Amino acid sequence: MNLTIFIGGLSGGGAERVVCNLSNFLSERHNVTILTMSDDAPAYQLNKNVSRVSLIKYGETSNFIIKNFIRINRFRSYVKKSDADVYLAMLPGTINIILAHRKIINAPIIISERCDPQTRYESSKFQKWIMKNLYPKADGFVFQTKDAMNYYTEIIGGKGIVIPNAINQEFMREPFKGTRKKSIVAAGRLTEQKNFPLLIEAFSRITDKHPDYDLIIYGNGPQKNELVSLVKGLGLGNKVKFPGYVNNFGDQIIDASLFVLSSNYEGMPNALMEAMALGLPCISTDCPAGGPGFLINDGKNGLLVPVEDVVKLADAMDKVLSNEELSVELGGNAREISSNLSSENIYYRWESYIIDVIY
Repeated sequence: MNLTIFIGGLSGGGAERVVCNLSNFLSERHNVTILTMSDDAPAYQLNKNVSRVSLIKYGETSNFIIKNFIRINRFRSYVKKSDADVYLAMLPGTINIILAHRKIINAPIIISERCDPQTRYESSKFQKWIMKNLYPKADGFVFQTKDAMNYYTEIIGGKGIVIPNAINQEFMREPFKGTRKKSIVAAGRLTEQKNFPLLIEAFSRITDKHPDYDLIIYGNGPQKNELVSLVKGLGLGNKVKFPGYVNNFGDQIIDASLFVLSSNYEGMPNALMEAMALGLPCISTDCPAGGPGFLINDGKNGLLVPVEDVVKLADAMDKVLSNEELSVELGGNAREISSNLSSENIYYRWESYIIDVIY
């Protein structure tokens, strides 16, 4: 099988991680090419037998219109010359481009949604029109949750499949033994989607009762200055830290006391999966498109709280930090997702579905 995976870039993020790991897995038996809009450096290791083609090089032009004109021309040239048996496109931008060129692409096209479609499309009539007119041109669909797939039922019929993310091998390790640090951790791009203001405000409500605890938020993004100002305004001083993006995320959080996901919406959140696999007690908003609800059985292997509910989030954080027995139970049960979402299991499902679409 000759497979081309089309995505904007490889510099970071959940979809980019899936592309790199899936490519590594499939390249053991198939010819895999990653086609990207830019030539950014991969944030994740790629096997030497995975090919990479970029539609434009860094610094080739600074003009946005010219840059995209070059990209589209090179994309058309690529697909006309390609011997791909199937294409897989990730994320809206590249999905729209490849489906808009359906007439010149002879191979099947699979597209993969990675987030909450209702949040994405209900706020923009134009984007929804594009989706309704382009998505039926695809031959296969991969979704992270049933809720996401159900959104497209009228458009795709029975052509979709749900495949959750796999847990990276580096998080398949022995559980931490010893006294946990008095730290609460979170991770993600510092954007509105992740709703870190909710987490910071909830943390501020429990600091009097738990004065020894710090909050550490890993990641970079445009909201950093706003979040730093919020921390200062709440009088939290240096109790909230922003170390940025780290490559050794598992090593950084394995001995933390609690992981919290405060997002407004998510697909299948990698950071939550990884924290659970490491055996951390975890709390998450029960946000669309259902990823946290798929991972967490509330009260058994983690706690779910309503989106945007600062009181219930603060109460849940206090509940875990105040009850060592509950903390140990939640963390121990959380580790069980490792077997269900192992890389081998998940990427074999991808391979099987891709082959089914081709034949």
